[in-house]
Amino acid sequence: MKNIYNFQKGHRNSTWLTMVVMVFLMFGTTSCDNLLSVVDPDIVTPESLNSEAGIQTLKAGSLGDFAVAMSGSSAGHGATAGLIVMSGLMSDEYDYSGTFPTRREGDTRLLQNVNGTMNRIYGNLHRARAAAEATVDLAQSFGGVPDVESEMESIAGYVYVMFAETFCAGVPFSKATADGEIIYGEPLTSDAMYTEAVAWFDRAIASAGLAGNNNLEYLARVGKGRAMLGLGNISGAAAEVASVPDDFEYYIEHSDNSRRQENGIYTMTTVRRQYSIADGKGGNGLMYRSAMDPRTPWNGGTDFGQDDITLYYNQLKYTSPSAPVLLASGLEARLIEAEAAAQAGDNAAVASIHDALRATVGLSPVDLSGMTVAQLRKYHFDERAFWLYSTGHRHGDLRRLIRVYGEAKENVFPWGPYFKGGEYGSTVTFPVPESEANNPNYVGCLDENP
Repeated sequence: MKNIYNFQKGHRNSTWLTMVVMVFLMFGTTSCDNLLSVVDPDIVTPESLNSEAGIQTLKAGSLGDFAVAMSGSSAGHGATAGLIVMSGLMSDEYDYSGTFPTRREGDTRLLQNVNGTMNRIYGNLHRARAAAEATVDLAQSFGGVPDVESEMESIAGYVYVMFAETFCAGVPFSKATADGEIIYGEPLTSDAMYTEAVAWFDRAIASAGLAGNNNLEYLARVGKGRAMLGLGNISGAAAEVASVPDDFEYYIEHSDNSRRQENGIYTMTTVRRQYSIADGKGGNGLMYRSAMDPRTPWNGGTDFGQDDITLYYNQLKYTSPSAPVLLASGLEARLIEAEAAAQAGDNAAVASIHDALRATVGLSPVDLSGMTVAQLRKYHFDERAFWLYSTGHRHGDLRRLIRVYGEAKENVFPWGPYFKGGEYGSTVTFPVPESEANNPNYVGCLDENP
């Protein structure tokens, strides 16, 4: 969705501009990836933001930080890993075939709160959120730009969702005031993060209505449905996405204009050979390779990965540095509806939804008659994993199986002997980084339960 916005002219509010610049300064020190992601103060100044074009500058910055946080990039020593590949290691999507200790910690689920890779991701997510919030405030100070506001409100909502799905309870969300002071956030529980996400998506839906932009409304509704799944409101989530059409898609965009804009998933897999598509990882993992499924294409198995130890299998979902990454879609809306049908024990509805989706890629229909609710759920989550492979959903889905449906961790996540020696850890969440310790409210993880 690339729109040319007609900005409404309004007064210039210098206090908002001060706050906007503080956003970049505040979150510019949260990770050691600063040289890659902090906006140059010689470029982003109060004067340069004191314009209608400044709103677009802030929006672009938020989307850029969100893209790097989610997909990573080609910039930095050994490239920059994003949440998608790290959560793929934490779950069953990837095996680590590289040599970076911080990334191997994700694969073994033995992460420390000083993990530099996770600190970068954490910082980029917060920068994206803070810039999105500042963009909304600045747009409103100019008299309202509902298209921009809706998209940025959704980005803020998705940041809360990603924290809730992958990090432990205890993430604080700080803000910069118009006077340049920092209001340190209190640690939030997982449910509180999901609830905050719902509030942002509700704002995004309202703004999209003012703009008359259906696609932005669908983006927010899919996000809200995803947050409601996390809260255990499965039927409510299905109702929320019912109006989203099958062909709706919203992508995280990448470009080969600069190394920072390149798709880090492609770089980390095809170029660097650090993340190998898994097959039955830790006993509980799905057979992403052996299934020979068109939704998880791959090649390889003849050469070693970067570590010169692990036989390497390359994903073929992202085949160029400019490949976009799907964030929300009509496909996901139908999968949310299928989960509600599975929970209700409606075998026919589950089969109808999945068979229609499978037909789009030439897969045969399946007979789900006679399945119990537990069996329906297993089938649905497996199908969901193939459809949404390497898009940042799987880690949260496995946690939801535990949090919402009562599954045991050892029956859901990879477990037992680790293929490079030792054992998989029992932690299934990312820790709140120690870099957050400058916040006087910092407590680390409130708990490490799913």
